[in-house]
Amino acid sequence: MRAKAALLVVFAAGMAYVEAAVVIYLRALIGAGPLFPMKDLPPPLLFVEVAREAATLVILVSVSCLAVRGGARRMGAFLLTFAVWDIFYYLWLHVATGWPAGVSDWDILFLIPLPWVGPVWSVLLLCAGMIGFSVFFLRTPEDAPFSPGLPGWATGAAGVVAVVATYILEWKKIGYGKGVPSGFSLLPFLLGVLLLAASGWITYRRALAASR
Repeated sequence: MRAKAALLVVFAAGMAYVEAAVVIYLRALIGAGPLFPMKDLPPPLLFVEVAREAATLVILVSVSCLAVRGGARRMGAFLLTFAVWDIFYYLWLHVATGWPAGVSDWDILFLIPLPWVGPVWSVLLLCAGMIGFSVFFLRTPEDAPFSPGLPGWATGAAGVVAVVATYILEWKKIGYGKGVPSGFSLLPFLLGVLLLAASGWITYRRALAASR
């Protein structure tokens, strides 16, 4: 399992470089300037970018399913690859462009279903949590299922809604190319993080119980 986890980390780091390169090329196409705030994308490019983001998720899910067996372990593999991919994405961007200069810089994080914006530190916090729970899930027995049950699904869905809504509302404040928000909505974001952590713990405990 350690060897597989190491290979997943290498894969995610390599994929992150490709992601960073795409963003650099995209920025060159739409105009010079800081990476945030980004100008509004022309409709054809916006469609391609949204489809690329969806394809990225498909790739991460597919690799996770191919790497390990068992629902709980596959969730662990997905959390690990997603988190490492996101962390190395910012690392490669910093190496190539000098941005982000620090974790307090803001970024356009995602475009589905609407643009998400937030400080880099918030992304790294989520990634740290993903890596932590990936360790738990990857250490479960091979036959351990991914079965959150009603409490796990409810807290997970509520956490996702809180985090995503926070990011989207930050974008609503500024739109494209109109500067950096004056502050980040910390309380709803942290509430979402706590709910996601609760969902992860519930799911992990259920996986262990089901495999006994």
